[in-house]
This record gives sequence, C-alpha cells and structure tokens, in this order.
Amino acid sequence: MITVKGLKDLLGVMEMMAANERLIGSFYKSCAETWEQDRTFWLTIAAEEEKHAKNIERMAQIISLKPEHFEIGRPFNTAAIQTVMAGIERHLKRLRERHMTRGQAIFIARDIETSLIEKNYGEIVKTSDIEYLTLMKEVTGETEKHKDSIERRIQEIKAEI
Repeated sequence: MITVKGLKDLLGVMEMMAANERLIGSFYKSCAETWEQDRTFWLTIAAEEEKHAKNIERMAQIISLKPEHFEIGRPFNTAAIQTVMAGIERHLKRLRERHMTRGQAIFIARDIETSLIEKNYGEIVKTSDIEYLTLMKEVTGETEKHKDSIERRIQEIKAEI
C-alpha cells in the first residue's frame, strides 16, 4: 500500500519520466531535421518516445485511481532524472548549433536508450494491475527495439565510412 506522501512523490517522479521521454523525442526530431538521409529512422523513434510519455501519464493516472493496488518498488531519484535531462538538453543544444556529427548523434541515442533510467522503468512499482503492466511492457519492449534499431544504424554508419 502506498502512503499519501509516497503517492505524491511517485506521481512527481512519473511526471518527470514522461517529460524525459518527450525530451528524448525532441532530440530525435532534431536529428531527423539535421540528417535527411536518416529522417524516417529518427521520426519513427521520436514518435514512439511521445507514445512512451503518454503511456507513463496513463500509468500515473491508474496509480492515482487505484493506489491500493500498488506498492513502491525501486525508488527513482528525481535528481538522477534531472541530471539525465540536463545532459539531453546539452546534447540538443550542441545538435541545434551543428556541433555534433551524425555518428555522435547515434552513439548518444544508444547511450540514452541504455541508460539506467530507461532500463529500470519496470521496477518503479509492484503491482498485478493488468492495464498498468500492459502499458509498462509496451514501453520497455519498444525501448528494447530502439536499442536494436540504433545498433543496426550504428553498423550501417560504420559501413559507410
């Protein structure tokens, strides 16, 4: 059972998680605008990041409506999420100022998708709520697909050199 304070803290973390997904999507959209040859690749994963943000918002809503069905799992540190977001914002600034190569962008994307925050989304709460678990599985499954497609893109870029 989640306490009132625990619920408030958890929902705040989830709000930051959704914002992080949207920021990642912004980075990917900027990559699409920068490298026309990779436009479809970047726009596809950017759209999925927006979908992740919406899923996380829906998951927070589910927790709000049925907090008795949830227990706090592995706590997320808001400072860690803020640090990750600050890093992405720095990368986004460098990208927009054209201080980043195509290769650097794809390696940054790989680092983002393999970050501890992305890896551990599924551990934030414990529950048997089917709707919540389905949304979480979708987010984590798509993140795994992102890692795979980014790795393939890295190999393609290396082959071009």
